[in-house]
Amino acid sequence: MNFPSEGLPRPQANDEFPACAVSLALEHGHQTALSNVIEKIRACENLSDLFRTTALEVRQLLRADRVGIFQFVPDSGWNEGEFVAEDVKPGISSVLAEKVHDHCFGEQFAVHYAQGRIQALPDIHRAQLSDCHVKILSRFQVRANLIVPLRLISNELWGLLCIHQCDGPRQWRPSDIEFVKQIGDYLGVALQQFLYLRQVKTQATQLAQMKAQAQAMERQQSLVKIANKIRRSLDFATICQTATQEVRHLLKADRISIYQFNPDWSGNFVHESVVAGWDPLVEVVSPLEDTYLMETQGGRYANNEPLAVTDIYQEGYQACHLELLEKFQARAYAIAPIFQNDQLWGLFAAYQNTGPRAWKADEVQLLAQIGEQLGIALQQANHVQQIRTQSDELEKALEELKQSQAKLIQQEKMAGLGQLVAGVAHEINNPVNFIYGNLNHVEGYVQDVLAIINLYQQQYPEPADKIRQKSEILDLDFILVDLPKILDSMKIGADRIRKIVLSLRNFARLDEAEFKAVDIHDGIDSTLLVLSQRLKTCCQSRGINVVKHYGQVPLVQCYPAQLNQVLMNLLVNAIDAVEAGFESHGVLADHHLQQVHDDEYTPRIQITTGVTDKNRVEIRIRDNGIGINAAQQAKVFDYFFTTKPVGSGTGLGLAIARDIIVGHHHGSLRLASTPGQGAEFIIRLPLSSTRLSPDNLSPDGLIPDGSIPDDLA
Repeated sequence: MNFPSEGLPRPQANDEFPACAVSLALEHGHQTALSNVIEKIRACENLSDLFRTTALEVRQLLRADRVGIFQFVPDSGWNEGEFVAEDVKPGISSVLAEKVHDHCFGEQFAVHYAQGRIQALPDIHRAQLSDCHVKILSRFQVRANLIVPLRLISNELWGLLCIHQCDGPRQWRPSDIEFVKQIGDYLGVALQQFLYLRQVKTQATQLAQMKAQAQAMERQQSLVKIANKIRRSLDFATICQTATQEVRHLLKADRISIYQFNPDWSGNFVHESVVAGWDPLVEVVSPLEDTYLMETQGGRYANNEPLAVTDIYQEGYQACHLELLEKFQARAYAIAPIFQNDQLWGLFAAYQNTGPRAWKADEVQLLAQIGEQLGIALQQANHVQQIRTQSDELEKALEELKQSQAKLIQQEKMAGLGQLVAGVAHEINNPVNFIYGNLNHVEGYVQDVLAIINLYQQQYPEPADKIRQKSEILDLDFILVDLPKILDSMKIGADRIRKIVLSLRNFARLDEAEFKAVDIHDGIDSTLLVLSQRLKTCCQSRGINVVKHYGQVPLVQCYPAQLNQVLMNLLVNAIDAVEAGFESHGVLADHHLQQVHDDEYTPRIQITTGVTDKNRVEIRIRDNGIGINAAQQAKVFDYFFTTKPVGSGTGLGLAIARDIIVGHHHGSLRLASTPGQGAEFIIRLPLSSTRLSPDNLSPDGLIPDGSIPDDLA
């Protein structure tokens, strides 16, 4: 056990760690683990389970060699103690059988642990420890340790939570220290609860053994029941409601109330359970200004002293005090304090309104014990709320980070695709130009050769036998007719390849990252070319019929590569939707999407362009796929939302498309869809270089004068 005898720096308080360690929030993994450990601690039924669970979870989460829970021997001045639970890595010796005695510990270090200080040693051989202390630590195979005090709600030092690293030095991170500190704080709260439960159970057992009154036994058993109910809830309002109702029924009192102090020591009734017929005090009585409590900052209750009054008219109270109690309709009352840590938070009060009542000692004790439980519950609720707040903040930050990473990944994918396409186009372009450039020469040479052959045939109509035989074998007459046709086909093919290369280069646009004027039809055509294989092989190789209605559209100011990325995302979605519609064999009823045959589904995508009356260019991409329902339409542009099966979509394409159109081009991107009747995405971009604000865009979706066809026929 690493209890120093001399030479060891005293344990550190939180404010003695580096500023970055104090301000650093728990890492997301630690935050989630902390919530899980707390839930497991709350599920423990006894102290043994509590200690074993804590040691196991902390060791596994911190990847330590040993985690032990050490308890001081009561009334030993913190000089004696033993390990009551541990969890060790295989190969590391157990310390459960070891008794520890160090007469210097209580004098030099216990007072610091009692104040909540923490000890973190990266390496015992570099901590300037005394030889005897290094010897003690070495006996337990300790090389680095992290010690957190276990304190009860009264700040009494009960024991220590010890984390040992035995295989070598370890630099304890601030997040590790903060994680273990919060575990220690919560373990102290849970320990206090178990000790109270143990105390209550012991009292109940003693009362049973002494054959005490049945009513007293019932109260003690009810106290255990109430305490267990309090432990099962994390909502303080629910806890207060449970406590007031249960105690009122148990004591058969007219009213049980919880009173909370304000910063100026005035106060309000915040919770109560009252018998029908009596006026409520919660949210009815205005803030109370008891001069005695305000001047003394809680009076006797600040010293944790309960009070029981049999009859208010027999206590010699002043008239103003009697008037206040009469306002509460009280004739007798008993009050116990509620502490949050060391600060008086409020009062737990029982009132008898019908007449005087001689409060029994066990009844007052019951109020005091419930008051202590409420204080523990309040501290627990604050811890949990703090953890939840930190967890929400980390979740929000993590979600933002995921979105940023997803956008970068998608952008890198498109950039990589553009580079690949540009590279392929470049490699194909040179040999194709060489072939295309030489075809004209080859054609001239072939014509010359054919002219010579024709001349020979005219001059020598009767060739030699060998020449005639060879001509018949080669089918010279057919060659003379077919060779010019082959050359024409080669020229057409080479020209087609040159156009394909040009389209690929237009799609990549690696040299067009700036904002410039382009022909959007070139971008649409090049994107369709890249997707041509999917368009041909889709729907069981039937292919998709792409219908283009291009209007008279001037050059558009935009980022060409980004606009191509948007077109790619929308067209891929349209292909997926049409393929899904084909598989479902749905028959569409939309008259805009005519069927070739009534009993046959025709896969189709329509692309329409034009200029609106708002001087904006419009691109419509419509499919006759499965469509999107209203609930999904509201979320299709959200990050990570997808209507596709698991593994088929990332939920990024439409979100990034919206960011590009709205954020980068100050345009708009809208969706119109009816389930079973396909979907249509509408892009609108300002024509001029002076881009418009999205807030100024018109919500109308019509193109005037019918200048753009709105059908697929």
